[in-house]
Amino acid sequence: MLDITAILASSELFSGLSPASLLRVRDQLRSVRFPRGFDICREGEAGRSMYVIVSGSVSVLSDMGWGQRELDRKGPGGVFGEMALISNDVRSATVRAMGEVECLELDSDAFDSLLDQDPALAQNIAKIMTRRFSSLVHRTSGELLGAYRALTFALANLTESRDPETGAHLERTRTYCALLAELLAHHEHYRDVATPQFIDGIYQAAPLHDIGKVAVPDSILFKPAGLEADEYERMKVHTTVGGAMMDRVIRQSGADIFRVAQKICLYHHERWDGRGYPEGLAGESIPVEARIMALADVYDALLSKRVYKDAMGMREAVERLRAGAGTQFDPTMTEIMVGKIGVFEAAFLRYQDEEPVA
Repeated sequence: MLDITAILASSELFSGLSPASLLRVRDQLRSVRFPRGFDICREGEAGRSMYVIVSGSVSVLSDMGWGQRELDRKGPGGVFGEMALISNDVRSATVRAMGEVECLELDSDAFDSLLDQDPALAQNIAKIMTRRFSSLVHRTSGELLGAYRALTFALANLTESRDPETGAHLERTRTYCALLAELLAHHEHYRDVATPQFIDGIYQAAPLHDIGKVAVPDSILFKPAGLEADEYERMKVHTTVGGAMMDRVIRQSGADIFRVAQKICLYHHERWDGRGYPEGLAGESIPVEARIMALADVYDALLSKRVYKDAMGMREAVERLRAGAGTQFDPTMTEIMVGKIGVFEAAFLRYQDEEPVA
């Protein structure tokens, strides 16, 4: 049988409280049960209860923009929901029952009653909130604030030019990148590279892949026919221009997201067989981020209508990817993507441009 008082004493929220205080907390807990698959907490909803798991297990999930990722699992003795309860904030994650789960719940009314009775609990909360606020301030005011200021500087150049590719294209390609990276995390060759931080980074950085097209004239970007040799050479400079832009941003912010973006900008037109540009890299000398982006970008381009071509059907697009495995694309990545092509097709259908209003 679980020692609920000991579990409470080991939690951040109730650590240091007297035995009498811990007993008061325990007496306010009520037993609740949840069926398999039930979302006990939902990300983004108001947090009005915390829970101690008595039996069963839960999965802690977060919406990454392209889908949910499991962050953690908790079993008997696990505690969750306490931070949203004490801060009156929304839930930062979804907690889902893996099977039938029994918990002890402390709701906001009972929690407020405990605060009125126990000054030591109020002091604990003040310390926790001070620590977390201090950590948040340092993190956001440092790397994140500097990163987004630098990004604004880089994107300001877009007022001088524009790209015929749409916002939906950017949403789709960033989603494809994250989905493929998530699949790679389960492959023995890539699992050490495709960490959660890597997946988040490529999702955030992918929309910047063609930022260097600000240097390409509209007459080339919008040309409704194949490019002449000199026009194609002019188009190719978008890779080095994008890389140089990201280099300037990195020097200002140092944020990792722009290091990922630089690799993508520079190398997403390299080919596995070494016949790509700008440097003619081959095989695994091409950064993993760029190999992922190459597949994502081409897949979406095949399925999309452009000023110079019609959209291709999904089956034909998949055959084009297969045909490029080992020449244009990393063959292992291509096999993995094609093997789960349904999730990429769903992402394509999810993000479509709105029809123009007549």
